[in-house]
Amino acid sequence: MDSVATRTAQRFLKAVTALEKALALGALPENADRDAVLLRFELAAELMPKVLQRILSERGADVMLPKDTVRAASAASLITGDDGETLLAVIDDRNRMVHDYSDEYAAELLKRVREIYGAVLRTLADAVQQ
Repeated sequence: MDSVATRTAQRFLKAVTALEKALALGALPENADRDAVLLRFELAAELMPKVLQRILSERGADVMLPKDTVRAASAASLITGDDGETLLAVIDDRNRMVHDYSDEYAAELLKRVREIYGAVLRTLADAVQQ
């Protein structure tokens, strides 16, 4: 990887590691644990397509939009088809979370981050470090 892709991969790895630390938090007052996880999820979700875009760019692909980047990464076998579908859902949930401030949606998203998204983002972070 070139230095830009390497730096982006390192930022993504830090974001995923920070997300995992937030996921490990115990209960805090007034949903602070939920808010910490969701903010760190947002950062990891923002960096995810950027790191894939940089890797694809090194391979000669020219993709710009986050969902197109995930689809191209799946087509290039950088990620599995199942992980690609999950990463597309990550993008959708990240986009929705910046507009939907309801406690119900926050609880649903927190559950998905804990049960699905955290592990898939970690798998991708590990893969881009290799």
